[in-house]
Amino acid sequence: MTSLNLLIAKRFGGVRPGLDLLGIEKAAVPVTVVTADVLAQEVKPLPLLDEFVLRLVKAEVGGASEIAAFLGLDQRLVDAAVADHYRESVLSFGPGPGRLALTGRGRRLADELESIRPIQRSFKVAFDRLTWSVADYDGRDLLNKRSALAEGCLLLPAQRTTRIKTADITSAAVNSILRPSGRQVSIDVLDVIDVAPSTHRYMPVDVLIYGDPNRGDVETAVIVDGDPSEDHDVALAKLGGAASLDFRIEPSAPAAALPPHLEGERMPRVLGSPLDIGTPGVREIQLFDHQVVLMTALEKARERLLISADLAVPSVVDSEFFARLEQRLRARVRVDLILAASGKEIDAELDRLVGRYRKWLRVHRPEEVDSNTLIYDGVWAVSDFPWLSFRGAGKPFRDYMGTVVTDSAEADQEYVRQLAPFAS
Repeated sequence: MTSLNLLIAKRFGGVRPGLDLLGIEKAAVPVTVVTADVLAQEVKPLPLLDEFVLRLVKAEVGGASEIAAFLGLDQRLVDAAVADHYRESVLSFGPGPGRLALTGRGRRLADELESIRPIQRSFKVAFDRLTWSVADYDGRDLLNKRSALAEGCLLLPAQRTTRIKTADITSAAVNSILRPSGRQVSIDVLDVIDVAPSTHRYMPVDVLIYGDPNRGDVETAVIVDGDPSEDHDVALAKLGGAASLDFRIEPSAPAAALPPHLEGERMPRVLGSPLDIGTPGVREIQLFDHQVVLMTALEKARERLLISADLAVPSVVDSEFFARLEQRLRARVRVDLILAASGKEIDAELDRLVGRYRKWLRVHRPEEVDSNTLIYDGVWAVSDFPWLSFRGAGKPFRDYMGTVVTDSAEADQEYVRQLAPFAS
């Protein structure tokens, strides 16, 4: 559960004509870190033509015209290289007309060029098994399978189940990893000799789900490091796309009913945050507005926070969620969680927090919840939105409409009603 989710929704929400963004799923791409044995040489300090000019002058081939003829090049290219070397005090003219000679600096440079020999080196290379290609992933971002599952990531399929072979990792691909734009390196990979799998890891990504509930159309898009990845989209489409991941959509439902005296006050959604000062006291919220409300509650609640949900899953109730929740508890905010179902890892972390903040945190376990509800301070969010399982739960995706009521008296009344079954 991250604010990045909201940025992604804002950036990519309207990029598929005729389709709505209905969900953002945490996912993980299978990656194998391989050890690549390569044949490499030091990167030479000169362009190729400049190098050949020095080598041929040392071999006493002659002047610029003879060198151009030897290389089969236009003499103007050779003249330009000679002029550059002359300005750098690498070449001098003489001893005869039109002849060239190396200066002391030029002889040292030519000797260094001749001394460069190929060497064998080993590198750790990340290999993306979905796109079946070398990938420039930071090793610190990679997760083991257990951690990926604990974070609620959907494990994406591999393009192949075969072993990674030497032919799959080219020298050009390794060079592209060793020298990304703007970075200078000291070696140039000439050939990949052998590869050996080292460790299996997963790269966290986001999968966007677009759909048209009326036609039943579903499309996906993969976001890596905040940017769309066409290579992953193509690879996933070849494996069946949304169908292979069992992504389904269903028609949206009307907004959850309000008490009769509030129904007539409900105003359409306005631009900006649903909680901005000056917005109507009873107003509609759309799908991703719900996450704004949840994030705001976890960041800004000062007196109380109540969340009632039929299900809590690790992809929402993750390490970031617990960190924000603990901040509220440290600030002495009264927190009530009404949960019908949750996993063992979530239960264990909640038990830890209850033991530490017994005065401020209460977890209620009904067989089923009366309604999915969120209340913090004087704000009441009325919606069927699955507050703690809006992704990673395997549910069909749909558009949720809700209502935010910023009336302390109404929030108080609903707060008491939600907790009444648990009063002792």
